[in-house]
Amino acid sequence: MRYAKFERLILLVISVAVVIMAISMVVQKTDGVEVFGHLLMLAVIVCSLYGGKRGAFLGFLACIAAYTAVRLVWIGDYSAGTATQLILVKLGIYGILAALCYHIRSQFRYFFVKMEQQDLIDDETQLGNARFLLNELTNRINEYQRYEKPFSLVLFALEEGFLSSMKEKNVSVLRDVATNVLKHDTRAVDELAREGNRLFALLPNVGREGAQACARRLTEKLRSYLSQQGDGDGERFVSVSVLAYPEDQEDIERMLARLQESEEPAR
Repeated sequence: MRYAKFERLILLVISVAVVIMAISMVVQKTDGVEVFGHLLMLAVIVCSLYGGKRGAFLGFLACIAAYTAVRLVWIGDYSAGTATQLILVKLGIYGILAALCYHIRSQFRYFFVKMEQQDLIDDETQLGNARFLLNELTNRINEYQRYEKPFSLVLFALEEGFLSSMKEKNVSVLRDVATNVLKHDTRAVDELAREGNRLFALLPNVGREGAQACARRLTEKLRSYLSQQGDGDGERFVSVSVLAYPEDQEDIERMLARLQESEEPAR
């Protein structure tokens, strides 16, 4: 889970709880100013989660000032002492919320950033991501250098325009291909990955001939699926290539270098 999603989830849960309590207060005919003060907690939460220390402090000051002003203007049936007590209670509640939400932002944000840097799974397809592919290629090359175990890559490049048109129809072609084609028709030891509009099947201990046979089988099913989604011509939506190591060592090492370069800014 990305930090932004976690942050939105926290905000959603707290917001629902606050709104439900506000509705309950209205049903019980609670003083309208108290309902207003209760809803101001949402403003404190939003400012603290998204504004950092400055946002938390300013949100706290603005909300306590707004509640205090409204409470003193519409004091209702409360005595001055009771109104003061209510203001002090809100002061404590807003302060705790501001501190808590700022702590969530400052502490959990770095925790999730660290997790994201170690994340090896592509969110959309649930295959390995580019970092996973980089690690696997590095490990396979090292393995070949030690034990001379070959490996091959089958690469499927899907046409960007086709993917975009399918997304407009709420169809995730990459996810469907990953689930219904690649995962079903590869071995348990094969590693699958996605980078951009490209899907990879890394085949350990498989030479070029075996990889080509695998590519033909997968390509047939892939093009059949794409034909159903497109206009009946699945062949033009995807290109397929096979690389074998060590025969295509230069091509694979160029791919490895490109993946390393793309990962460096993220680190």
